Amino acid sequence: MILNCAIIDEDPEALALLKHYVEETPSLNLIGAYHNAIEAVDGIHHSHLDILFLAIHMQQISGLEFAKLVPMNVKIIFTTAFKEYAIEAYKVNAFDYLVKPILYEDFMQTCQKVFDHYMQDDAYNPIKRDGFVVVKNESKYTRIPFENILFIESVKDYVKFHMADGRNIMTLGNLKRLEEKLPRQKFRRVHRSFIANLTNFDYIQNMKVVYGKLAVPISDTNRDDVVKFVEEHGIN
Repeated sequence: MILNCAIIDEDPEALALLKHYVEETPSLNLIGAYHNAIEAVDGIHHSHLDILFLAIHMQQISGLEFAKLVPMNVKIIFTTAFKEYAIEAYKVNAFDYLVKPILYEDFMQTCQKVFDHYMQDDAYNPIKRDGFVVVKNESKYTRIPFENILFIESVKDYVKFHMADGRNIMTLGNLKRLEEKLPRQKFRRVHRSFIANLTNFDYIQNMKVVYGKLAVPISDTNRDDVVKFVEEHGIN
């Protein structure tokens, strides 16, 4: 996923540093780096923008005031040398707050928060939006529709897809990252080693999710979540 971003900062050194950070981050696409808020107006309102790195101290209009003009869907990350503005920043719906001098590590942590947030939005997560995953298996890429997945198993450094059509497909990966990408209304972690498709099971009994002749264990840690899912879909 590539997110479009813009930077507004009257300090040329701060602007150059943030521009460099963005260019070093493959998942970010810079659509504009502006020396003041006024020249940024057109670019922000006529481009698809996901993130705005916005300085607070500016001469023509403060970042706190300018934030009120930014479309609501844009995630604003304020940049300032003054920690005391944090409360004011969040009052204008700031997503996050970076204190100068900004380290790349802090910049990336903030960006990761934004990425994680957008990944929960079906419109930004192509896997949730389109209803399938594509996995690399040996020398080919295989499309796996959600409805064909029974459950997913962790096998050392691999994940193994158990399919409704009887196939098993393995690919490099881990359950934690996969769980974040899959729609929670269908897929739930039921055990440290298993993600179950709870729209495809036959029945649940004795702490197991059963799919025909196959069964997935439910851990004590995940039991309440599974029970809640069942109750939400129950008619008695």
